[in-house]
Amino acid sequence: MMTQRGCDGLYDSPSKLSCGWSSWDLDGCKSEKDKTGATERMWFIRHYYLARIIELGSVNVMALDGDMTINAMPYAALHDPSTLGSSNFILSLDNGASALMINNGFMYLRGCRNGGQTWRILHEILQREKDVCKHSEVYAKGGAYWRDTDAQGITSGSHAYVFVTAKDQKIYQDVLMSAFCGRHVILRNEPTQVVIERARWKDYVLHFTGGLTNNEMEACARFDEHFNAPGIDKKAGWSHWTHALRLPPRPVGGGIVGADLRGLPEGGPMVDEPEAETAAAPNASFISSWHGTMEGEVAGWDGHWAHNPPTISHFVGGLDKVDAMQSLGWWRYETEVTVASLPRAADGSAVAVGAVSPAQHRHFQIGLPRVLALAGPGATQPWASFRVSVRAQAARRVWLSVLASALGRVAVEPVTDCTSAWIPRLNNTGFGRARRRSRYPREGIYAQYDERTGIGAFVGDCKPGFSPAPPHPQGVCCFPFFCKTIRARHGVDSLPGTHHRLVDAKLAEPGSVRRDVEWSNLGLPSSGTLSAEEIVAKLGSAAAAAADVLVLLVPADFGWPQVSGLRAEARASLCADFGKSCRKMVKDDDLLLPAWPAAWLEALRVQAPGSLEPDSAVAIFAKSNETDMFAWRRRHWRELPPGEVI
Repeated sequence: MMTQRGCDGLYDSPSKLSCGWSSWDLDGCKSEKDKTGATERMWFIRHYYLARIIELGSVNVMALDGDMTINAMPYAALHDPSTLGSSNFILSLDNGASALMINNGFMYLRGCRNGGQTWRILHEILQREKDVCKHSEVYAKGGAYWRDTDAQGITSGSHAYVFVTAKDQKIYQDVLMSAFCGRHVILRNEPTQVVIERARWKDYVLHFTGGLTNNEMEACARFDEHFNAPGIDKKAGWSHWTHALRLPPRPVGGGIVGADLRGLPEGGPMVDEPEAETAAAPNASFISSWHGTMEGEVAGWDGHWAHNPPTISHFVGGLDKVDAMQSLGWWRYETEVTVASLPRAADGSAVAVGAVSPAQHRHFQIGLPRVLALAGPGATQPWASFRVSVRAQAARRVWLSVLASALGRVAVEPVTDCTSAWIPRLNNTGFGRARRRSRYPREGIYAQYDERTGIGAFVGDCKPGFSPAPPHPQGVCCFPFFCKTIRARHGVDSLPGTHHRLVDAKLAEPGSVRRDVEWSNLGLPSSGTLSAEEIVAKLGSAAAAAADVLVLLVPADFGWPQVSGLRAEARASLCADFGKSCRKMVKDDDLLLPAWPAAWLEALRVQAPGSLEPDSAVAIFAKSNETDMFAWRRRHWRELPPGEVI
């Protein structure tokens, strides 16, 4: 990672990717030889180079996390003189307008002075992490950092060094709070393992802020509010937030925040800045996170990004970020062509992974592959049971992949009926649970994830012909989402094929051709068995073979016939697409494919809609409200005003 050898490999690939590498490792504290060194180096290196860029003078710089998408040009809002235009350090928020709720996934630095507040903040983040590395004895059990709070019964524990996710963000929040409050404080980052007694939290705050009460701490950490309407009109919504930066300089000789620098300087800030700098945060219409910003408005999980995305979307909190980006239509499949062309590592593994599994990279080496898709009533049964839906979805995808291997195409996953009763519309996700106590669905036009069952669906636009029949809205599709645990539990992980959105990408190519074929018009059996030769004869003919996207339309009573006589090269291709699951799914002695597990085959035969699982959030909601979920879902598609936010 970030080595000259790695960069040379990227540039030597057919894609000729430009690359920069660095030997910076925080004075040996983030060596890639350490177990977590590479990961932590990636976190902290941005702060180092942002400070270096400030030193260049007259350069503005934007830093983005890798799980962000830019959906519109951001600079007009960032330079708007009525809102953000006069601020130096533009950043994003998580769940509140406080320094303790800042997310460092987005930063825009403008007009920052070398040696000024923003520059010092970036260096302070690095210094605090370096302190832990270079002075481990201070943070160990019996060391100066925890000694007093342990003696008072406020804290306890081994105080051993432990890897903490998003540690750089926690330090970042502490440093911003220090700059907001004008005193060296530490609160969010726990440099080593610790147990904080719940009843002593206020004492913990007093100690590590150098005497601030909990209320004083929250007050000084809070941004100043600005509203869209003159005066204080919260109904009009927030415009943006700002706060002056006044991080105190470290005294001569240094010191360690939380130990000898706790709460300093006493008696108020000791900052003499020739030019003041300010921090600002835009509202959620500019940048919003998957788990929600502020009180959750424009949260990705509630589906509104599908039709009303913010300028910048941050997929933090999304359980499958790439799946979400694909479902929203925001993934560029040209990336897969680039990734497929990169040289492999010494052990044969992929050096980069996008939306397509490494086992299927070969299909993308010379461009986007030809696609085989599934549509019609048989492709989108609205089952009530999520277990049935998970298994049936996998069975249909694998069946289509068998046909695709015979035809030299790549299969795409079928869409899901958005009115299926198992799909929850919750007013919370894992991140939102703290501020949204309810675990029940709310009526709305979007569907999302149920953290109880690990299933859900993403909503988005889709090409004509793929939406289920009315009363399902046309031009709208749901893309199934099953978390990794659920996929593994039902044996549906590592399946061949790709996300349905590959259809859109292929059709966007100049001159692309789509052909829809009614299965009933092919003269092929719709149950039992059919031969691979028949498939090739009917679907490999000149007219069908010329289609870049071939869509099979299957009826509701389709019997999913197994395929016999698959040629050796086609079987080998299918096996390669399965990867590690090949032996289980493509057995050498199987004359008929696919070799479905019994549970998958049973799911395909379930008559829709069936019944809800009694332990699902949707079933609990239906029982408590005496609601017919199918009638409820079909009704709200018609009655809810377009674009209404719930």
